[in-house]
Amino acid sequence: MTKDDVRAARTALGKMWKPGGAPLTAQELVRALGLSEEHGTDHVYNMEKGKSAVSGTIEMLLRIYLAGGVPPEDVVIFKDAPKRSG
Repeated sequence: MTKDDVRAARTALGKMWKPGGAPLTAQELVRALGLSEEHGTDHVYNMEKGKSAVSGTIEMLLRIYLAGGVPPEDVVIFKDAPKRSG
C-alpha cells in the first residue's frame, strides 16, 4: 500500500462513515486503526508522506474497512458521536 493509497482510504472511509462524506481526519483514522492516540497522528501523516511504511496490519485493516467492514462496536472513531448499538 502506498502513501497515496492511505490518503485515498481516508477520503473513501469518510464517504462511507461520516454524515456529509468529509474525509476522516488523521485522528479519526488513528482511532479506527487502534493506534496510539499520543503518537498515531504523526504515524498517519508519515505514512501519507512516504516517511513510514504501511504495516501489514494497517494495510489489512484498511482493506477490510474499504470492503465494507467496520471497527468493533466499542471503538469510538468520532468523539462526539453516540456509541453504536449492535
